[in-house]
Amino acid sequence: MMTPMKRYALGFCKEITVYEYERGLLYRGGRLERVLEPGNYRFWAGERVEAAKVSLREMSRVVAGQEILTADRVEVRVSLVAQYRVTDPTLALHAVENYTEQLHQELQLVLRDLVAGRTLDQLLEGRSELGAELLRQAVEPAKRYGVELNRIGLRDVVLPREVREVLMLEVEADRTGRADLVKARHEVAAARARANTAKILAETPEVARLQELDALVNLAGKQGNVVLLPNLAELLVPRRGPEKPP
Repeated sequence: MMTPMKRYALGFCKEITVYEYERGLLYRGGRLERVLEPGNYRFWAGERVEAAKVSLREMSRVVAGQEILTADRVEVRVSLVAQYRVTDPTLALHAVENYTEQLHQELQLVLRDLVAGRTLDQLLEGRSELGAELLRQAVEPAKRYGVELNRIGLRDVVLPREVREVLMLEVEADRTGRADLVKARHEVAAARARANTAKILAETPEVARLQELDALVNLAGKQGNVVLLPNLAELLVPRRGPEKPP
């Protein structure tokens, strides 16, 4: 896009300012004469010169959601963000009519090809890999018109409502299965603990007798409880362990 020049000194001089983050292309009589570095430039009003300025700052381009069929025939809407900058102002203005629109269209085509070659599961599990592949395939074509691609990432992957409902059911089933598995592990651990306790009590009667005495003390310590011990002498005698066979 050509930049209008300011006029000074009763119309005898016109000026253009190129900022640090820009480069200017100076045309004289319709032909490119040179690239203008940052600074102020003045020309006589009668000179047939025009200037176009190109920003060299990094920019972002959003490729809005496209409806694309995956390899397993699921329609998804995918959008991405590309970060780029102009490295060659001359190519950017001369090689294509509009370098931003050209970049947008090429990103659309590459994205459509890559999504169509993947199943839905591959697309959801490999979003970062897809962004890297997009960058690899789009970086060389962009260089033809003076643009350097720095990063491409998927912004959104929108699934049909039916697919989202199925995925939610799968997530809920997985969550329930994990909860049941944890519960089963606790039950097994508790059963093992009870079995170990029973084995210890069987092999060590004194421990069993101590547990009985503790239970009686706890019962007697509660208000309103009456504990009857018909044969206290036997209670104080340790239990005998199982007799070993001769």
